[in-house]
Amino acid sequence: MSIARSFLLTRGSIVLLVVLGLVGCRPASEPATDNQKPAADSSAQAESPAMDRLTAGGVKPAKDDTLLLSYANDPDTINPLTANDTASFAFQRQVYESLAESEMSDPDKLLPALATDWEFDEKTLTYTIHLRKGVKWHPMKLPNGKPLPKREFTSRDVKFTFDCILNPYVEAAHTRSYYEDPEAEGEADRYKIKVSVVDDYTVKIQWTKPYFMADQFTLEVPIIPRHVFSVDENGEPISFDFSSKEFADGFNNHWANNQMCGTGPMVFTDWTRDSRVVLKRFDDYWGAPFYFSQIVYRCIPNPNTVIQKGMQGELDQIGIPQKDKFFQLKDNSSVKEGKVRLVDYEYPGYRYIGYNLRRKVFQDQKFRQAMAHAVPVQKIIDEVFEGLAIRVAGPFLPGSSQADPSIKPIPYDLDRARVLLDEAGWKDTDADGVRDKVVDGQKIRAEFEILIYSDSPSFRTIGEIVKENGRKIGIEVKITPVKWALFLQKLRKWDFDAAMLGWATSWRKSDPFQIWHGSQADIKDSSNAIGYRNPEVDRLIEELRVTMDTEKQVELFHKIFRLIYEDQPYTFLFSEKRTGAIDSRIENVKFYRIRPCTDAREWYSDRPRIISE
Repeated sequence: MSIARSFLLTRGSIVLLVVLGLVGCRPASEPATDNQKPAADSSAQAESPAMDRLTAGGVKPAKDDTLLLSYANDPDTINPLTANDTASFAFQRQVYESLAESEMSDPDKLLPALATDWEFDEKTLTYTIHLRKGVKWHPMKLPNGKPLPKREFTSRDVKFTFDCILNPYVEAAHTRSYYEDPEAEGEADRYKIKVSVVDDYTVKIQWTKPYFMADQFTLEVPIIPRHVFSVDENGEPISFDFSSKEFADGFNNHWANNQMCGTGPMVFTDWTRDSRVVLKRFDDYWGAPFYFSQIVYRCIPNPNTVIQKGMQGELDQIGIPQKDKFFQLKDNSSVKEGKVRLVDYEYPGYRYIGYNLRRKVFQDQKFRQAMAHAVPVQKIIDEVFEGLAIRVAGPFLPGSSQADPSIKPIPYDLDRARVLLDEAGWKDTDADGVRDKVVDGQKIRAEFEILIYSDSPSFRTIGEIVKENGRKIGIEVKITPVKWALFLQKLRKWDFDAAMLGWATSWRKSDPFQIWHGSQADIKDSSNAIGYRNPEVDRLIEELRVTMDTEKQVELFHKIFRLIYEDQPYTFLFSEKRTGAIDSRIENVKFYRIRPCTDAREWYSDRPRIISE
């Protein structure tokens, strides 16, 4: 998470959060006229098509101005189909585009992007999508330095992208789950979506069954270049069968997984691990150009160093996850002098402690309920996060139509926790201070290890509170801090007992299949890392996915909410506000209730930062 540097995620509706994503793309603005707002950088000259158009913020792009940002840890990959963390998502957002994108101020409204328009036939469940002409892919070179031929974006790229996602061997289960049909009887009808090319600029995408989020998973998928990801390091085809394991093996380990080639306003130029990621403005971009000529992401794992650099003007935007430090910074000289602005804003997500239900100790529902009663969530909110958070009771955000407002969070009650453990047969039979129980003929102790993200002091504090309260009810908790890359590996391999994480969700309706459907429990790179299974929840999710009536959807969401609340596969914690700081040179910063909550495409500055990196 950015706020905690560890939320699990996909580009669709639920994502694993590591850093704050910023930039995307917008349709081109009209050329400037004398009565329009003057450019923030008056020295900008019409040296390229991009320089002659207005940005999303209504100004001319800067000739030379670098936006400095940071990220905590390098992701495993920056391939937009296989990556599943917000560090990579933040980089990709500025480079890759989809057919349409949600309007930041009105998430239910889709704006054209790579598609100019589309029609949907309700009878056949078919989208006919008309693509934008003249869109260019960014320049790309093979590992040997040989440039790939310049290519225009076409319908073949759209078809290729979906072929990759639907290949069962491609490491994209977190996205592929949205297209899978749990009722499929054979491989031929495994997926409920079919993509066909009509001509270079027309694509048809048909759903075989109604899906309540079909718009999003048809039009908001990041499109990747076929001419890059279909060839090996020598430029030869990996396989002519994009559904084969041979192709998937080449794709999962592709030479371009550490690079990016998109159609967006920024071009990838460099990724030096443990150091930086550099993007530069794409002069041949079809839409509104990015204001800044360059974005440099600096890899800074230590949050204290991030804050220090932000206060010294060495970063343009920072997150300040520790609320005590956020409040302390009000007395910082840079803040008092107006050089840096402190900001706080709502962020759609929640934190939780997830239990690996494959472990025998967590297969006891009352054990999990006891853990929920043993965590003083309100105390954590008040003391660790200075009140800048609200409790959550279950898997959907409070205040959203998906959450059942009649269900209240489980109260902190150690006595009730002890009663639940006693009822479930957890006793301290050997007087060592830790309860135990015979399960399947084997005596097991009430103990577990909880993974936390090592670079987050707030996670450490929460872990210590959980450990202390576990001790009070006879449960031994061990805290294991790990770096983010190792954290992800352990999740994918199910090599954990419990993990403190969070989901970045959506104020819009989201599909619970990704996290909560039992069919995902046996897929190692899926989002159901804890192995949750409940047949009734599965049935309700399946019904929800084909329900188009809004009122019925809300009813089903509430039923799912109640069942997961009763099961307590997570100890649900809270949804907190994001806190951070922005250099005062950055203007036109607005906040929204959908991820990533701010849109750097709208930003500009009258004080350019010129660096040579």
